Amino acid sequence: MRAPGLPRSDARTRSIWLWQVALAASVVLVTIVVVAVPSIMFADTAYWAGVLLIVATTIAALFTPWTRIGTRWVVLVPFMDIVGIGLLALNSELRLGYLWVFPIAWIATFYRLKWLIGALAAVTALLILDSVATAGGPLNTLRLVIVLLCLSFIGMTFHVAAQQTGAFRRLLSRQASRLGLALERVEMQRQRATETLDGLDIAVARISDHGEMVAANRAYAELYGLDPDDLTRPGRAVEYTTLRGEPLDAESRPLARAARGERIDEERVWLFDVEGRWRALDVSTRALSGANDEGPSTLLVLRDMTALLEAKRERESLALTVSHELRNPITAVLGHTDLLLERTDLPADARRNLAEIEAASERVLRLASTVLQKRPGAQERADAHAEFDAAAVVEASVTSFRPTATARGVELSAPDTNPLPLVGDAFRLRQAIDNVVGNAVKYTPASGTVLVRTSRSADAVRIEVADTGVGMSREDVDTMFEPYHRSATARASSVPGTGLGMGIARQIVEAHSGTISVQSGLGRGTTVAISIPLPGRAAEL
Repeated sequence: MRAPGLPRSDARTRSIWLWQVALAASVVLVTIVVVAVPSIMFADTAYWAGVLLIVATTIAALFTPWTRIGTRWVVLVPFMDIVGIGLLALNSELRLGYLWVFPIAWIATFYRLKWLIGALAAVTALLILDSVATAGGPLNTLRLVIVLLCLSFIGMTFHVAAQQTGAFRRLLSRQASRLGLALERVEMQRQRATETLDGLDIAVARISDHGEMVAANRAYAELYGLDPDDLTRPGRAVEYTTLRGEPLDAESRPLARAARGERIDEERVWLFDVEGRWRALDVSTRALSGANDEGPSTLLVLRDMTALLEAKRERESLALTVSHELRNPITAVLGHTDLLLERTDLPADARRNLAEIEAASERVLRLASTVLQKRPGAQERADAHAEFDAAAVVEASVTSFRPTATARGVELSAPDTNPLPLVGDAFRLRQAIDNVVGNAVKYTPASGTVLVRTSRSADAVRIEVADTGVGMSREDVDTMFEPYHRSATARASSVPGTGLGMGIARQIVEAHSGTISVQSGLGRGTTVAISIPLPGRAAEL
């Protein structure tokens, strides 16, 4: 049989040596006993001829390059042994025919049944020759039959065992091949999972319930300065409670808390990394169940929020800077407008226009002041709870945009309506309505119309702005409230814009517990509906 890990040719050579040397050693041992006991009688010539044949066959088997000879030639060795044993047993009372067990077992183990039958036939022929040479009677015939029966039983036993062993070996080989393929697939999946995790910007690590880091992706290793090949070494980054605050103690660090199985949901931790930079991390954990012989573990997830915080600070800084710089020119505009309004020789049309300029300037100045006074991170909300007339706010907005609409050849109209009392911030609601009406005027081509309607139901005031402009696709409608988003038709037009107006409008409306909805179609215009609860209804909503 072939030893595991050996080439097939080397295993065959060793098998030949093993079987042949075992027989030769047995023959040599028998010969030593025969020579040492003078009372044992045997046929000298035939015996020594058999010994010489077996020894010569053994020497030839040891020096033959079996790796370059076909397997069918190997069977000559046990057949030569059969002849040699026949010579040993010829005209002898030593019962040396038992040695035929060696070549018979060899042939039965490694060759087909026809070779076993041939070997048994050769043994039969040698036994018949011995019987004829010794002129044996019925006892020799009985001995021949017994020897053949025993050798046949032994040969068939070895042959069946060899067949079963071969079948088991082939089965194990197929199972090993399948197991190898399964292991390759598992390894490939593990490698793909590792590559996927390494490709993420999010730092991920798996922590055992004993506090050991089982695995970590590249982002985690780089963030903490770990050696990817040895995660047991401590990292070189330091965690802090706040920016430039106090370092976290050992028990409060995310790794220790994850090892204890604590549930963490987007908690902020500051990290001073190996490159000397501060990083804001949002830490979360997720419990993982155990698999096979592994116990439960915890997934530690860290998101680097530094860039987002810096962008937010930059936006706030820009907003504060712009608001601050707007105050001076707007103040100058208001001052000069007041001086002009004090004159008594102004035409009525000019006085109305100056009044509109003054009102618009006051709104801009109030917006700038609101931004300057706003606390960082505070959400947009209504900052006043006074009663006002929504119809008057709508009328003022339409009046301010009518000159622009006329200049663009757009008909802007708002049917008269009865007073619509609301409670909230009239100034901020005016800003939302201005954003909606302004967009309708901007994106409606000449000869188009913009209609602003107001109505009242049992529980809310509804303000609807409908235009016959360029319209938007369904995809643009779904994303129009996102910051800095502009529809495809808006981008294709020459009308400038920032993409912030509708998002601001929705924030203001929602701060009044209201809703804003949009219906639009390409080339079919857009309708924006604002619904604000009546006094007493907002609390219920």
